[in-house]
This record gives sequence, structure tokens and C-alpha cells, in this order.
Amino acid sequence: MPKGKRGEQAEELDLVPIMNLVTILIPFLLMASSFVSLAAIDSTLPAIGQPPETTTEDDEPPLNLSVAITDEGYTVMGNDDALSGEGEDKGAKIPCRKPGCPTPDSYDTKDLTRLLGEIKDRWSDSDEQNVILVPESQVPYEVLVLTMDATRNDPDTTEDGRPRELFPYVVIAGGIQ
Repeated sequence: MPKGKRGEQAEELDLVPIMNLVTILIPFLLMASSFVSLAAIDSTLPAIGQPPETTTEDDEPPLNLSVAITDEGYTVMGNDDALSGEGEDKGAKIPCRKPGCPTPDSYDTKDLTRLLGEIKDRWSDSDEQNVILVPESQVPYEVLVLTMDATRNDPDTTEDGRPRELFPYVVIAGGIQ
């Protein structure tokens, strides 16, 4: 053994307790950590081409409900009487709570859900379940997700103990430039 400065012999370190501790800690830390968590939101892309002509004169036209998302708020359009209008005024407008919609929370999703609930009540005889989202290109992803949640169901109204289903099938269209 090598000798120290003053002729003393150096002791050997016992590393076994530290190695045992590391051996126990590594599997524990691996089990306690979460590496990746993923979530998926079901949506479909719009169909390309002309829609098939399946309506007859006795059938009422489809709702064709769409929600435009801009930095001013929402514009809900479709073949519903409450959404009628001409030119620029076409559709029901739901403005943001704060001018310019600076944050995702400034979009009025509660009012959007309320309006869609009224439309769903008027169209209860049909099997309309689709809504088309048309976001502006600058709209943050979080706003798109909040809007999808607001159009799918109404958590304030329950049916059989579950939130009322509004328009569960969301189609994301090309954004407004």
C-alpha cells in the first residue's frame, strides 16, 4: 500500500454500501418517471370534390354548420334561420371577451356552446353531427382545441348523467388567410 505524507498507510474505501444504494435507486427512478405522454383528438379532413347529390325535394337541405375562428372571435355559419345574413354579415358573430383575443381564454367558448346547443335543438329531427372549423392561419393550436371541445358537447347540460352531445364529428378545413 502507498504511504501518505507522514508515513501513514491510507485506508481503502468501502464502496459496497454506495453501490447497493445506486443499484436500488436506478430501477425506482425509472419506474417513477414518465417519459412521454400522448393525447390524440379525433378529427377528419374535408372531402375533396363535389358532394354526392342524395337529397330530394322533400328533404330539407343539410345544416352545413361551420365555425370560423379569427382574432376577433367566432363566426358561426350554416343553413339555420338564426345564422342567415347577407355578404359580410352572414352568420352569428361571437366576439372575444378582450379586443384582439390576446389569450386563448379570451375566446368566448361558453357562448359558442350555448349557440350550438340552440342550433342542435332546432335541428333535433335531423341526424346532423358534423361541424367544420375554419381557423385563421395565426390562430394558436390551443384555441383550436378549446373550440373543438366547445363544439363536441355541453358540460353544463346533462343527458343520462353525461354531458349533452352537440356536434361530435369535427372537420378541420383550410384556414382563412
